[in-house]
Amino acid sequence: MFSNEEMRDMVCVYSTENFNGRRAHRIYLEMYPNRRQPDFKIFKNLYDRLGETGSFHHKRDSAGRPKTLNSEQEEEILVRVAENPELSTRRISMETGVSKSTVWKTLNKEGLHPYHFTPVQNLLQTDFPARQDFAHFCRLQQNADPMFLNKVLFTDEATFTRRGVFNFRNKHAWDLENPHLVSERHFQHEFKIKVWCGLIDNYLLGPFELPPNLNGKLYLEFLQTQLPNYLDDLPL
Repeated sequence: MFSNEEMRDMVCVYSTENFNGRRAHRIYLEMYPNRRQPDFKIFKNLYDRLGETGSFHHKRDSAGRPKTLNSEQEEEILVRVAENPELSTRRISMETGVSKSTVWKTLNKEGLHPYHFTPVQNLLQTDFPARQDFAHFCRLQQNADPMFLNKVLFTDEATFTRRGVFNFRNKHAWDLENPHLVSERHFQHEFKIKVWCGLIDNYLLGPFELPPNLNGKLYLEFLQTQLPNYLDDLPL
């Protein structure tokens, strides 16, 4: 939830901007860029509630979970999501007393969608300068030679096991009845294969199998003794 100070400032900006919620939202962002930003509808809801109850906060009837929504409940849902975008609809339902389906409808009506996180590599603070230097180097080379990136060999390695690659959130099977499908995961006998692949210009290099217990020495040996032979086969 927003603090009393934040809600006070919202009401002040709303009145200063002649009770125009969208304009108040824009001005509030300019005045307090480091604060949590409310939906533009919240300005009017706060102003109306203050006039009706004399308080920024309202009491919620905890008996049951209503399927119909009043403006205060809708505002509270939007406030909670603005404060913590990672809240689940189940948690919002528990905290507001509104049914989960109504929470979904409210968020969808506002054009909000549950976007998934994208996993990325963890970086240390010392990594950023090196990456910036490399980016600047690439830009300079690209300016001098527009075909520079076509001459760069981009590579990656990956390890594959008998477990395969599955995303259980997206893996499903349509049927009239539950077929009770399973996906075997924990095997008594495991195996894995580590492969290397490269991309240069429009040519795919590999994939090539690497030693299962790869270390720096073995990888350097691969780069110095085997990779040049593979590059010789490319029509560059």
